Amino acid sequence: MDNEMPDEQTRQPVRCPSCLENLHFDDKQLFVPDPQTNKLTPWDPASEPNGMRRQDQLNQAFLKCPNESAQRHFLPVPYLLFGRPLTIAFVGQSGTGKTHLLAAMMAEIGRGGLDSLGIRCRSVNTSQHHAFLARAVNELEAGRVLPATRITDFVEFTDALLVTVNGRTRPVAFFDIAGESLQLPGKVTEFLLGVDALIFVVDALRALRLKQLIPARATAGVPQQQAGIADPTFSAVLDRLPRDGDLCDVPTAVVLNKCDVLRFEPPIDHWLREDGRIESSPDPVQAFRESQDVYAFLMHHQAAPWLRPFVECRRCTLHFVSATGMSPAVLPAVNGHSGPAGQPTAFTGGIRPRRVLGPLLSVFQMCGLLDSSGPAPRLREV
Repeated sequence: MDNEMPDEQTRQPVRCPSCLENLHFDDKQLFVPDPQTNKLTPWDPASEPNGMRRQDQLNQAFLKCPNESAQRHFLPVPYLLFGRPLTIAFVGQSGTGKTHLLAAMMAEIGRGGLDSLGIRCRSVNTSQHHAFLARAVNELEAGRVLPATRITDFVEFTDALLVTVNGRTRPVAFFDIAGESLQLPGKVTEFLLGVDALIFVVDALRALRLKQLIPARATAGVPQQQAGIADPTFSAVLDRLPRDGDLCDVPTAVVLNKCDVLRFEPPIDHWLREDGRIESSPDPVQAFRESQDVYAFLMHHQAAPWLRPFVECRRCTLHFVSATGMSPAVLPAVNGHSGPAGQPTAFTGGIRPRRVLGPLLSVFQMCGLLDSSGPAPRLREV
């Protein structure tokens, strides 16, 4: 970014991802964190005569959303300056591993997992990004089980990156919303009307009634009677999405998570044996084969309700994933961290995420961030 205020091209309106209000860059509605209290205070760019310092402060500044009917909220200024943002929401009830999956994705990106594709990522706002790293990514990498996402009555994105591909930069914002929040009526799910892509997370322990999963469910604190009961957040979200005819146009990925508990079960064993290194953009043929295998596996094990996103979304891929690579253990306390009685608190053997970037790259491709040499699989012939 130049050491100047945004020009007219970068001042084009951007939709607020939380309340859907159109945002226009307004240097009279800028706020910066107070270094003493970390609270947002009004900031006038004209108060800083030094161009380099002014630009640095602008990069850390926030714009107040003008929507007075919603809870007061702010957007990082860089989110507004790189064209139309891409918003991605994770869907699933509490305990499915949404936060673990997002944290594992961010960890892989931070380790250069997208470098081979020429994709460069940096934070939209340094303080927000580092806060997510501290509370989620670093905790997960230290082997600690992440707490459930808090229920909220107003939705804001969890973290956001500036993603540069072939010289073009776009903001990408990630929503990790508590499943209970997604089931609430009214304006809580209004943001779904403007979301650009969805990642539905299927919990293998909840979706499959397989007897060999009984010990794993007991360790994870998943009641045996919950196995096979459809995830209510899937219906809550799909019922709210706008349609073009019978199908939803929002690009979608369905992730069968916690596949480590079925690592020896075909065809999961085949897909988890791959090292997971990203060397090229998603291959449509491979994407079709994996989607076909996930679809067939869930259908074979009477888990059809979790395939509703595929049935109702025009573009959809399916993926075998393990956000942690192993199941957590129940411990009384780990480095001062303890969970509810009987709940797992730590990954005692460390974590080894498997295939976590696949769904994200598929969404990037369906949304036009990556070149695609073929159509996304529909699997109508399965």
